[in-house]
Amino acid sequence: MTIYVCLHCEYRFDSEKGDPAYNIPAGATPADMPDDWVCPECAALGIEAFIAEEE
Repeated sequence: MTIYVCLHCEYRFDSEKGDPAYNIPAGATPADMPDDWVCPECAALGIEAFIAEEE
């Protein structure tokens, strides 16, 4: 399982589960998001705002 964490606000989502509250589908990673995607909690722009943590 991989958890993606925003470097700015520490918002987290599990790639296996996604985040239905923010329309992030199960199996998605930040690399799957559109170029203009932002963190749903703090609006940090792009996949560079996220790091992967293995659990």
